[in-house]
Amino acid sequence: MAYTSAQKEMICQMTEQRRFPVAQFELHRDGEPEFCQILLDHVSLQQPDDTLEAVKARTQVLSELMERGILFADYSVKAWVQGDFDIYYRSQLYENLCHEVLQRCSKDAQAAGELPYLRKGYISFTSDFLQRLPR
Repeated sequence: MAYTSAQKEMICQMTEQRRFPVAQFELHRDGEPEFCQILLDHVSLQQPDDTLEAVKARTQVLSELMERGILFADYSVKAWVQGDFDIYYRSQLYENLCHEVLQRCSKDAQAAGELPYLRKGYISFTSDFLQRLPR
């Protein structure tokens, strides 16, 4: 199974970390619990000022590795390590999302009640992948 250089780099980066936090940037509507629009999926930030292009490139690599059965994303985590997601709240991307939603709500009555939401999760290696590793 051949890997691209970006995939190899991501796998190496993950093996060096104890946890690999990711987030989904979502849009919810007040009073409509079933409404959820995912704006950015599998966001992996390295710096608070990461560009959208850099984040999308990382997301692409993560998605490719998930499709190959190497990684899985878990957004059902109810408890997380304090500090793992500070970078997301301080990020330029999340700030831009919040400003965009506020602007849209102020200009469009139908958008009133839209709320930006940061869904926290972790990416891990699948057990199948870990079992294939040499010991």
